Amino acid sequence: MSPRVSRPLPLLGAAPLLTAGLVGLVGLILALAACTSATPGPPAPAAPPPPTADGGITPLVISALAPDPIPVRGSDDRVHVSYELQVLNTAPKDATITRVETLAEDGRVLATVASPEVVARSLIVGDYQLPPVPAATVPAGRTVLLILDDVYADRAAVPAAVTHRVEARFAPPATAQAEFAGNFPEHAEQVGGVVRTGAGEPVVIGPPMNGTGWWAVNACCELSAHRGAMIALGGRINGAERYAIDWLQVDFAITPFADPVAGLPLASARGDRTRNESYLAYGEPLLAVADATVVAVVSGMPDAPPGTVLPGLTVAQLGGNHVTLQLGPGRYAFYAHLKPGSATVRVGDRVTRGQEIGRLGNSGNTTQPHLHFHLMNSPQPLTGVNLPFEIDRFELQGTVDQNGLVAGSPRGPRTDALPLISTAITLGRTR
Repeated sequence: MSPRVSRPLPLLGAAPLLTAGLVGLVGLILALAACTSATPGPPAPAAPPPPTADGGITPLVISALAPDPIPVRGSDDRVHVSYELQVLNTAPKDATITRVETLAEDGRVLATVASPEVVARSLIVGDYQLPPVPAATVPAGRTVLLILDDVYADRAAVPAAVTHRVEARFAPPATAQAEFAGNFPEHAEQVGGVVRTGAGEPVVIGPPMNGTGWWAVNACCELSAHRGAMIALGGRINGAERYAIDWLQVDFAITPFADPVAGLPLASARGDRTRNESYLAYGEPLLAVADATVVAVVSGMPDAPPGTVLPGLTVAQLGGNHVTLQLGPGRYAFYAHLKPGSATVRVGDRVTRGQEIGRLGNSGNTTQPHLHFHLMNSPQPLTGVNLPFEIDRFELQGTVDQNGLVAGSPRGPRTDALPLISTAITLGRTR
């Protein structure tokens, strides 16, 4: 179950944002160095020879989205490689993708996603509903993003590169199509979308807060409000929140755990649910996850009443009160939805791991108190590349569904792991 903790708002009057905690837009600038030497440069590469015959019709054009994924160890003690494929339906008729296989370079099948899971991992480009609505079909001329997560026993098992085989069936062509439309097949099986394993390692951090009952909502690696935050910026579709987590705090002794009709969590509050102070997470200290420098602070926005979103929010206000820390070159930690006036740091301050930087609140684009947290390679949460991270120590309480903790779900201590979607954990000290 993924409780609703944020809602879409318009981005520049058009595409709505899918998640909370997004600020500012920065265009990509590609610097091209001019040659000033009199020495001629290397010759241009020769053009490939022309084909000797026309190829077959390609109803699906498959490509991988940047950046190359970095493997990360999940709280299930397995290694996850999370990425997205872009599949353009060039046919004049709707497509239904029935199977997606991840292939090793020698053609071995490493992973398979088949219907109905294909639908659960499909998102039409330009469809910005929240929560994201899985796509059962790909309309003619439209593009679908496949939200994929290949899982391996350990890091050594992850290949240097994979490709994909996508199977689809097609409906009859729309009316008023030229006779040429009859050349498109009723069924296709195509290979494409090379994905290379990214260089580097996940960033290992300390906990962003302490305590028990922290529920990782909208986390890696299924289609969620975060994996669905695929926005075209700077000339590319950017998975701005691929590894982001919305943290709710719950008490598993509260029953019922969730509203059986709406599916919204009830165990996140005691007493009057119209008051932010009733929520277990509200006012909890937020901690620096590493020694760092403060590069952004906003602390003057009001809290939203639970169950509503403040009207008239601009793009820069979606994260509400927030703090951004620079952990090192190209490494930034983003904390969103802080309590008004609670920030204890200023831009330029040096902080140490575990130091309090503010208090959890309900400001910005949010419907109940929670912490939106992620790492990125720049100070811009929307345009930056989202970075995988692992928390160095925590206790896995188990997997959560609409009834609370799932009986028999994995539990126990974890080291250097990313909490996965719908897991509950204990972080640091408990009271």
